[in-house]
Amino acid sequence: MRICFAIAFLSFKEGLRQRLLYGVMIFSLLIMVMSVLVSGLFMRDISKIILDFCLSAINIGGLLVPFFLAIDLLSKDIERKTVFVILARPVSRAQYIIGKFSGIVLLTSIVMSVLACSTLISVWCGKLLYPSHFFENFSVFPVIVAIFYSWLGIVVLNALVVLWCAITTSSFLATLLTLFTYLIGQSIDDVVRFLSIKTPGVSFSESLRWTIRGIKYLFPNLSVFDLKLQAAHGLILPADELSFIFLYGVAYSSAVLALAVIIFLRRDLA
Repeated sequence: MRICFAIAFLSFKEGLRQRLLYGVMIFSLLIMVMSVLVSGLFMRDISKIILDFCLSAINIGGLLVPFFLAIDLLSKDIERKTVFVILARPVSRAQYIIGKFSGIVLLTSIVMSVLACSTLISVWCGKLLYPSHFFENFSVFPVIVAIFYSWLGIVVLNALVVLWCAITTSSFLATLLTLFTYLIGQSIDDVVRFLSIKTPGVSFSESLRWTIRGIKYLFPNLSVFDLKLQAAHGLILPADELSFIFLYGVAYSSAVLALAVIIFLRRDLA
């Protein structure tokens, strides 16, 4: 466990050295500042507009980690043969994968925590600039819940990044697979719902239906982690639904990480 923590901390420090991290965080903070100013154009839904902008900015900042930093931290180690230096020490391949994943999750947590604090500051600034009755439906708890589940969805995506990097030797291919996974995960729920609607004169083959069902169970349903709409209206899902989503995220990311460890154990790194 101590070795995993050491690798996680080194990965976290390496991620902090990336200039892209600070660039996207500054961009996200600018979005939050603009949300306070732009929301004044929508005098009926000021708090909703601020939260929509801010929660989207948090999600953008969080997605930076799997799409850029995580792939760079993992693929570059293999491409530059740095992984041999690490594995030459008393470090197993499983410890390497778990340590890298933990460092990526820690980096994601720091980025999203900073942006979450900025969101609360943006709402506070909005309360100073605009009448208080615009914020009657605002509640901190739904916002925190939405941010947590957004973080959990990105943790699932991080686990898939680790899997793709364990399978392929190309950082470009790993990025492409991650992008496809994200797009499928965000849209598969809508596709399944569309196929279930019976429209006169429109029919779909059974093979297409079975293919979509297979994709639904194979790829993660990332849309269930998106609770921005509920948070913007001061609403929260029932406890049983939140518990199911939480267990789904933990179980899926654990299964994917275990598969990544098994593949990396069998992989020829030479």
